[in-house]
Amino acid sequence: MKKLFVFLVSLILSVVFSTSALAYDVKIDGIYYNLISKGKTAEVTYGEENYSGEVVIPSSITVEGQEYPVASIGFRAFYDCRELTSITIPNSVTSIESCALSGCSGLKDVIIVNNMFVHLPETYSGHYSIPENISQIIGGAFYNCKGLTSIDIPNSVTSIGDCAFEGCTSLTSITIPNSVTSIGYKSFYGCSGLTSVSIPNTVTSIGDYAFSDCFRLKSITIPNSVTSIGYEAFYKCSGLTSVTIPNSVTSIGSNAFFRCPIE
Repeated sequence: MKKLFVFLVSLILSVVFSTSALAYDVKIDGIYYNLISKGKTAEVTYGEENYSGEVVIPSSITVEGQEYPVASIGFRAFYDCRELTSITIPNSVTSIESCALSGCSGLKDVIIVNNMFVHLPETYSGHYSIPENISQIIGGAFYNCKGLTSIDIPNSVTSIGDCAFEGCTSLTSITIPNSVTSIGYKSFYGCSGLTSVSIPNTVTSIGDYAFSDCFRLKSITIPNSVTSIGYEAFYKCSGLTSVTIPNSVTSIGSNAFFRCPIE
């Protein structure tokens, strides 16, 4: 009896998790959406099949006679859709969640929507200057751009999203402008070529894994504005021999400097 009970609980949980993993409200013309009751808007999400080819997101959809403006693109909505070749995002979209286009190696265009920097092709090589007036670097915007060697970030940028520069192995240095207040989760994770980072005194938090596996990073000065350093923020930065941590820091996550030969 006990074994049967455990089996039934496991079966129910597996169904719940498998269903929630692919949860969406409607599918229209090959695009999956969640309907947001508050504000009556629609959010593009993922479903059973990866997106491929050319995708044109409409500015609104109609469901059961109700019009829903398409206002957002959800977390990992197009993640790892390698056969996606182009995407058109309407100006009705005002929010794009982290990693929305990460791993879309087939996309060849720079994508900017409503002053949000959304995507740089993974095949890009050399220096890149983010245009002025960009206010947000979306999470995963430069994901796996292995040929990116340097970048200019304008003072208009206020946030650097999760995984924004993850896997940019040729990036050697970066200056974060003093308009930025936080460095997100895995922002520079695996940037193995990074030797120097300039963090301004406007940044108040450094996210989990922010600089993990940046093993060529030699020294870093954390400004007095920072109050928290995340879990494994500098994990396996094996070249890091000097760190200055101010008294303003009240929270340091587990293993933040693990495997760092700090003197």
